[in-house]
Amino acid sequence: MKKNIKLVEKLFSAWNSHNAQQVLQCYDDTFTREDVSNHFNYGKQALLKVVQNYMLAFPDVSFELEEVLDNNGRVVVCWTAQGHHRGKIMNIPPTGKYISFKGVSVLHIENDLIMKVWYLWDEASMLRQMGLLPELQH
Repeated sequence: MKKNIKLVEKLFSAWNSHNAQQVLQCYDDTFTREDVSNHFNYGKQALLKVVQNYMLAFPDVSFELEEVLDNNGRVVVCWTAQGHHRGKIMNIPPTGKYISFKGVSVLHIENDLIMKVWYLWDEASMLRQMGLLPELQH
């Protein structure tokens, strides 16, 4: 179990050092990812492009581990991402705004590599902070 948490820490360290190749080293070649909120699925080859796109759009992006729970290779990671929107992402031109949002990832780990991820993040919060969605009424 500690090996799984070390892998998660390695993954977040790679993101925070803005090293896309190190991010990819955490994943098995047969990796699949499912973004639960938009039903978008892809494998390791497409992952590199996604990682690079986010690193270009948020050149100062950083991820904070909020909580990590390991249950026999199923690792739940609660996290916060933050950074300045300085490049195009999802066809949205740079706003220069500071963005901070939360997400949860369920990693399926085998043989010290991530095989599959279920991924859910607060995309609406990111878009709201960019000025593209109205503020919530309380």
